[in-house]
Amino acid sequence: MKRFFYGVFSLFLIVILAVVIRHPQNNLIPSRIFIYMLIWVLILGVIRWALDFLEGILVKNGRNVDKISRIGLGCYLIVYGIGIYIVSLILQSDPVTDYDFLYHTAYKLATGQAAESWNYFSMWTNNLGSLTILTFCMRLGVCLGFSEPYYFVLGLNVLQLMAVIGSLYYLAGRLGEKSIARQWFAVAVFTLWLPVWACTNAFYTDQLSFGGSVMATALWVYACDLKQCGGSRIKRVGAILLAALVWSVSIVAKATSAIAIVAMAVTFFLVWKKAKTFWKSSLLFLLAILLFTGALSCVSDSYPSKADEYRLKMPLEYWIAMGMIGNGTYADNEDLVQGCYYSQNVEERREFCRQMIRENWKNMFRADHFVEKTAVIFASGEISPTSHIYPRQESLLWHWVYWEGDYYWKYSCLTTAYFYAVLLLMLVGTIYRVFAPCEKESPMVFVIYLTIFGLFLFMMLWEAQNKQLYNHISWMTLAVVCGIEGVRTLLTKKMGRTPCINCEKEKQNA
Repeated sequence: MKRFFYGVFSLFLIVILAVVIRHPQNNLIPSRIFIYMLIWVLILGVIRWALDFLEGILVKNGRNVDKISRIGLGCYLIVYGIGIYIVSLILQSDPVTDYDFLYHTAYKLATGQAAESWNYFSMWTNNLGSLTILTFCMRLGVCLGFSEPYYFVLGLNVLQLMAVIGSLYYLAGRLGEKSIARQWFAVAVFTLWLPVWACTNAFYTDQLSFGGSVMATALWVYACDLKQCGGSRIKRVGAILLAALVWSVSIVAKATSAIAIVAMAVTFFLVWKKAKTFWKSSLLFLLAILLFTGALSCVSDSYPSKADEYRLKMPLEYWIAMGMIGNGTYADNEDLVQGCYYSQNVEERREFCRQMIRENWKNMFRADHFVEKTAVIFASGEISPTSHIYPRQESLLWHWVYWEGDYYWKYSCLTTAYFYAVLLLMLVGTIYRVFAPCEKESPMVFVIYLTIFGLFLFMMLWEAQNKQLYNHISWMTLAVVCGIEGVRTLLTKKMGRTPCINCEKEKQNA
């Protein structure tokens, strides 16, 4: 079953890479991006080797590697948090388009003002959850004395990133035999995602849902570890409930955060014999997620926008229909957009969208549609959920990240080549697991790849937007770690020896 999945995902990734390398966005030159991609792969390989080498030296010298690593991680998180907060302030821009409606409505609600119009939220009900979350964060900032709640919410956003790094560090240590080098490699891969540095300055759905799934997964794994080592029942239940709450907030902000839950459920049933001792904890976890998500969703029903939803709401079928026409973007869907806007109510729009789906579903099997849509989604490494059109003050960094900036082409080259390197290393990881025995491998590895596959498949069936990748950057980070780990294991076997680090650890244990 797992080998079949890895085989299918490998073919999927091969096709994606074949398309994006030939058709990079932003007028980038394919041959150069291909070379830059290989350079990024080499850099990541060198980082992994250097971390292995450093861990080996520390172990050989009898150092307490775990303690050194934990202290180092704490220091790194502080430096990273300060750095990304400063960069975000430099890149602060005035909200535009959908984010403009979300931000200013939340601001007015948080400061006790009346919102001028609820028509936007009556039409786009998918953003009501984010409105609830952002309003709560802003109101908390106001209650704590911030005259401008933006700086407080930005601080929360940065704290979320710090928690994501800590979660990645923890999960990377559970992907196989404990390795400090592997854990720090996960931290390094995440740090090199430039879109995170460029986009933390805003609080749209992608940022609000950014870390929920991976943080919740780390808490869930921690709860399982507590159960195995006989930890306190109160701590275990507390970790499960906190994980459920964090994940629920993320799902309410953006529904794609729930993809990893499906991946975990599938994996749970595949390894039932080993995991059945956790069925009570799993059931509590699932029920808590449903309860918290339902409670948060109920808040949406209390907004004035509810009154006009029947007249203005866009149905779920709208985004599915859009994904079947042209390249899946608004630019290629003028007839669909106009037809929905001229419809009198949600029922008419739903029927109109279903008619468009019936007329265009065969496009899903056309090569030109697949290539165009794949290029829109995967052929750019910007993965930018917000716009930098109106900066508070133009700066050197702004000229890097904005599409009309003087150095944007350099930023685009770096981010696109890095994303291609991520895709390539994912492919390496899936191919390795097609041929290598993976029975003893941590179930978390399968969860990681299944989550990413689920996201990619969803994006091919939905409206085409590159930014949909943003809140799964942490999962792609773990997939890179798994890919490099496969190469490392293979090279170790070919050399006919175990890694020197493990040898030293065995000597110490003896």
